[in-house]
Amino acid sequence: VYGRKIEGGITRFEQFCRCAYAHFLNYGLKLKEREEGEFSSLDIGNIYHAALERYSSKLEAGQDDWFTINDNDRKKLTVQAIEETIEGYPGMGEYMTAQNLHQIEQMKKVFDQTVWALTVQIRKGRFIPKDFEVGFSQNLRSDAGEVSLKGRIDRVDLFKDDGKLYVKILDYKSGNTAFDLVKIYYGTQLQLAVYMDCVLRQKEKENPLLEVMPGGMLYYHIDDPILDQEEDETDEAWGRRMLKALRMDGLVNADRKVVELLDRVLADGTTSDVIPVGKKKDGSYTGYSKVASSEQFNVIRTYTRKKVREIGEGIFSGNVKISPFQRDGATACAYCEYQGICGFDQKIQGYEYRKLKGMDTELLMKVMQETAQRYQKE
Repeated sequence: VYGRKIEGGITRFEQFCRCAYAHFLNYGLKLKEREEGEFSSLDIGNIYHAALERYSSKLEAGQDDWFTINDNDRKKLTVQAIEETIEGYPGMGEYMTAQNLHQIEQMKKVFDQTVWALTVQIRKGRFIPKDFEVGFSQNLRSDAGEVSLKGRIDRVDLFKDDGKLYVKILDYKSGNTAFDLVKIYYGTQLQLAVYMDCVLRQKEKENPLLEVMPGGMLYYHIDDPILDQEEDETDEAWGRRMLKALRMDGLVNADRKVVELLDRVLADGTTSDVIPVGKKKDGSYTGYSKVASSEQFNVIRTYTRKKVREIGEGIFSGNVKISPFQRDGATACAYCEYQGICGFDQKIQGYEYRKLKGMDTELLMKVMQETAQRYQKE
């Protein structure tokens, strides 16, 4: 069915880990839902991604950058980027219903807020946005066949100092995606880890005289939080609450210098408005903080490569078992478009969820390190 070379994006490999049967129906039988003439979440996500790329290109072609552009010019570029993207989107004429026109106006509002938040986040740090919609590929070989990962990274930010090049990657999400190391372990959330590994490898080749270091791998959720401005609340205070609601999620290098590069104003005893990090009064990190050392980042990178190869071998082996995952009340079936085909029902004998166990960070990193070490010896 698949040949001896598997090609695809990260989402394909994540889907196999969520449910091998859903992967088979999608990539083996290539079943697709009937298209309807309405906006889907995929359409909205595609428009936001394309508009952000267009805005970045317009900004790069002008006199200003993310740090210097004023509010009026930013708003003008934002409007141009989203309107040009919507006008050029395939099949847009079919979507021009009253309901969808209202949704388009809402998208413009959300996009304006998104560009504002991304601009403030960048200005609070020292990383400089360098590359947008970066294509990548990674090939892994095994006895079963060859696995070829391909995809596009939304944004790569860099900072160079004292013989080191720090790398930060950002992925824009229009849906609810929370970073979870446990999901990396089980293969259901590989995207950021694969992206970071690919970019670090690329930058190491391009900069042989520099030590290339992970700065952070982060999600930005394109959203419109409902925050009512209180009667006596200033615009500045409300803006800070909004910024915190739109804070990036992911994993940050625990090195104090790196944290300062990501948020220059983060003080002891406070929580960052832009990254998932908080500091206690003594300067140590709070339990809320999502941080990892450079060594732990390397463990995650190596483990991820091993996991991708393992998934490829699972696909080659012909695994099409109906065995969706279940963890903390969440299941692979929740938003699966193939439920009407597989007929999964726990009341029927033979159907059961593949239950994924949670682990604390310390144990998780230990297990991943042991696995990564075995992989390096193979």
